[in-house]
Amino acid sequence: MTSDETNKIVMAAAKDADAKNDFLVKEQQHILKATAKIAGKSLTTSDDEWSVGLMAVSEAIDTYDDSKGAGFWSYANIVIRSRLADYYRKSNKEEILVEEEAFTGVANEEAHDAGLRNEIVSKTMVLEDNSIADEISALTMELKEYDISFMDLAGNSPKAGKTKNVCLDILRALFIPPPLVEEIRRTKSLPVKKLADRTRFSRKLTDRYRKYLIVSALILDGDYPELSEYLHEAKSLIKALE
Repeated sequence: MTSDETNKIVMAAAKDADAKNDFLVKEQQHILKATAKIAGKSLTTSDDEWSVGLMAVSEAIDTYDDSKGAGFWSYANIVIRSRLADYYRKSNKEEILVEEEAFTGVANEEAHDAGLRNEIVSKTMVLEDNSIADEISALTMELKEYDISFMDLAGNSPKAGKTKNVCLDILRALFIPPPLVEEIRRTKSLPVKKLADRTRFSRKLTDRYRKYLIVSALILDGDYPELSEYLHEAKSLIKALE
């Protein structure tokens, strides 16, 4: 795929959640390699840095503008670097060599891509006090108890409109009083039978999206305000139950 083709796909994906999800899944290895190169060490999808890199690329899709002249991956790599710098700084880790602007918000004007870097710095520094990297790190640690990786939220997400609505209904059923989220936390599994009793959907269908439902429920019930915005439809349904 050429750079121009990628740019066009990304611009379309920014307006289509399904296309965005498909792009993130398809480019998983590309994102992993890019994040590992920036981090300066080998990574797997079980590492916190992978989750930071994945969300950085998701953010890059939302903010990319091909009229600026830079290719998408050039843009995404700088967003990944900025987010990793933020993650390492907040977790007091010294595992990455980053440019000074990643910490200070001042780009090197002599760099060949200084204009692009200034633009990214201005966007990413806004979230400095409430970095999504903190939430990713906390959720990644929590998911280890369930033998689920953060990528399962993207890799097992429903794609068709019908299955999206099914998962929304099931998520809502998890929070109908008495809510079943505490049972998920206690048993480290999805209460499939109880959910089938609360909805018109079969146990087989509910179990098909087990990982997605668990991750989504933990985000919606936990202290993850930034990540919960990616589940805004389910969040609205659950708020209506309160």
